[in-house]
Amino acid sequence: MGIGNRPRLNIFIALFTLMLCISLLSVYPKFLPLLMWNREAITAGEWWRLFSAHIVHLDSSHLQLNLIGLVLIVVSLCQSMTLWELITLLVTCACGTSYLLLYLQPNLHWYVGLSGVLHGVWAAAAALCWMDLQKRVAMCAWFVLIVKLIFSNHEITDMPVVSDAHVYGAASGLAWACLWWLGERKSIFD
Repeated sequence: MGIGNRPRLNIFIALFTLMLCISLLSVYPKFLPLLMWNREAITAGEWWRLFSAHIVHLDSSHLQLNLIGLVLIVVSLCQSMTLWELITLLVTCACGTSYLLLYLQPNLHWYVGLSGVLHGVWAAAAALCWMDLQKRVAMCAWFVLIVKLIFSNHEITDMPVVSDAHVYGAASGLAWACLWWLGERKSIFD
């Protein structure tokens, strides 16, 4: 295996590990109340919920939709990312989505799922594709993302959808991409 394939292998290992963790935690419903985004618990100091809420799901169909989305986004858009970039992007999107929900959605009391993070990874990966001069891929990704954010933020199953989490995730992903770009520019000029 050549050096050029190593980042891709690392991404798949990270993706598989993340999917396994999410699946295991979602199988046991007793974990849901301990890990879900809960406004009162977070403000009382249970800070881990800012991240853990994104790895628990309401049921198996919610889990499957999120994992399919994760695979599609990572396989189609994140090929040039390193493992470290993917990890920092996932953490940034999870925490960014959670903090924005906390401060901008005062009437929201609970949230679970990976969809906010997925929209963040989608937005950041599209931005990186643009920076890597993959303009067509980036334009397609941006177009589909914007259409989805505008028209498709409704319930596709019986589960409640917090569509603002999708927007906050996308904003978090864009913030990460901007910071990544600034870091790259700084290293060029150093």
